[in-house]
Amino acid sequence: MKKLIYILNILIAINFFMIIPKCYNNLIDKNTIQNYLDSSQSTEEKENLKKEIIKNILNATGYEKWNEYIDYIDLKIYKGNIIPNNKEDIIFVLNLSKDNALIAIYEDSLNNKYFYKTKITNLVPVKKISFFKNFLVVEQILDERLGAFFVDNFIEIFYYDDNLFKSVFKKSIYYDEIYKNIWVNKNAPHDEWIKNVEKSSIDYLEEDIPKILSITNIIKYKAKSPNIPNPDEFKEINKKTQKELYVWDENEKIFKLKEKNLIKE
Repeated sequence: MKKLIYILNILIAINFFMIIPKCYNNLIDKNTIQNYLDSSQSTEEKENLKKEIIKNILNATGYEKWNEYIDYIDLKIYKGNIIPNNKEDIIFVLNLSKDNALIAIYEDSLNNKYFYKTKITNLVPVKKISFFKNFLVVEQILDERLGAFFVDNFIEIFYYDDNLFKSVFKKSIYYDEIYKNIWVNKNAPHDEWIKNVEKSSIDYLEEDIPKILSITNIIKYKAKSPNIPNPDEFKEINKKTQKELYVWDENEKIFKLKEKNLIKE
């Protein structure tokens, strides 16, 4: 019996010492953040602080493999109350590559440190973050003009539920694609190109039940060229404007399309 108790005590001690570094990695000193945001810091000092912050976030979120690319990672910092904890949260955006980004959310631990809470993954480079009621609005951009001939600048809204941030709405605010018509229509002329452009204006309605109003201009262009046409070679052939109203569904925890109408010009 004594031998069993001895073994259990050793296992408890081992687990304790394994937990300590993990907890330490989940903390970021507030002074480090403040010093980084302080405009009086020299360029070299800010760069060192930036790397310290990024390294901490990568380790806390399980993205350690990105440490070797730390010199190329873009860092953005936002503050707000997005988790229902009555504390100030700090949101870190790491743009890791041209098609990969990470958001890490830390909360105030009241001991001059921020404690890692959760993360949002499966993102493309983030342009900016904003807040709408209890929602986190993340503007992202996927630029594939060099290979796939399209660019998509869109917003994605996340809602904190059951200890996770869940995607509850997604909408392009600027989408531009170019393709050879024969790729989708085998009967089209070999030199015919199509360009589709969508531009959306989005308003977040501060009402008891959250709503999103979107006004979208959809324009279709056509051009004839043996190679990829220049922008001025495309001629407008069709244009329409539509209004969409999305309403928050509290039961399903998602924004649902409630109304969709064409706007006559």
